[in-house]
Amino acid sequence: MLLTVLFVALLALLLERRSRKSLEDVREGCSPSETLVDPDETFYLRYSLRNTGPRHVLFLRLRQDLPDAFCPGESAIVRAAIAGKQMVLTTWLRPRQEARFALPVSVSRRGFYRLPSLEVSGGDFLGLREEVRRSSGFRAVTVAPRGLPQRDLGEVLGGFLGEISVRRFIHEDPVLTVGYREYTGREPMKAISWTQSARGMGLMVKNYDHTAQPAVSVLLNLDADAEADELEACFSLARTVCGVLEERGVAYSFSTNALDAETLFYTVSDVEEGLGPLHFSALLERLGRACCRASYPGERLLEYAAAAGSGRGRILITQGGELDGSAALARLRELGSVVILRAREAA
Repeated sequence: MLLTVLFVALLALLLERRSRKSLEDVREGCSPSETLVDPDETFYLRYSLRNTGPRHVLFLRLRQDLPDAFCPGESAIVRAAIAGKQMVLTTWLRPRQEARFALPVSVSRRGFYRLPSLEVSGGDFLGLREEVRRSSGFRAVTVAPRGLPQRDLGEVLGGFLGEISVRRFIHEDPVLTVGYREYTGREPMKAISWTQSARGMGLMVKNYDHTAQPAVSVLLNLDADAEADELEACFSLARTVCGVLEERGVAYSFSTNALDAETLFYTVSDVEEGLGPLHFSALLERLGRACCRASYPGERLLEYAAAAGSGRGRILITQGGELDGSAALARLRELGSVVILRAREAA
């Protein structure tokens, strides 16, 4: 009996010594299944624990304080104890084994959310001590703004796009020149290409492409005396406007003076002109990361848009009548068609 007790004690001490550095061979990770989601859309936080060593890890605990805006869901495959906004996972690992967990969550408010660091705990064989460390990998989720009903907005934008086409037919855009033809005497003098005529082929006039799709610039102004909840309607209106342009196949660019939550750059923020799912995702990413605060005045945003020249339509989205008397707005109207959408009225 004494030999048995001594053997068990020695074995326990040996296992205790081998299990003291329980986290030495453990690798943890956390990443969201999606980095861009819509409000109330369910996505998953994926956790992983991997034992890279030759020994058993008898106890592991993974803990993370979730952001207040996160709403965890229920899942039968996740061994998680959620108390308030804290996620806790416990498990053990054999040598070279990896365990994966997925926690469904959703977020109802637009914004840019960084995931907090992970706390990993490991215990020894006898449960006498606990080793703790924090893992600080950068992960984030962007929640796009909600959309608004498109019925009335589609009618407004339909008339606006028609006006752009008419203006471009009357005032030809030299950028849309697709070729040259001989002068017949019925064309205006401004249509004559003197560089082509100088080549000795007689008077030549520019041949414009009137079938090309109109180009549109969407401008979002956050320089307004309004509460944050009121300014949220501006983001929703911008998403809906760009969604209508996507459906109608109209290429558009996007500029805003909203402060970026990630970079905090006080510069003009653009989404280059384009069309399609990738372009729309870039727009939603920008709208989701924007703060309800302007980094510079709305007048400067309009001046920047005017510098792009004529031949474009402009859609200005603002909270109210902040820019109605702006000199830069008058300049934009001289360059092309402009429509102002006020989020206060749309809401």
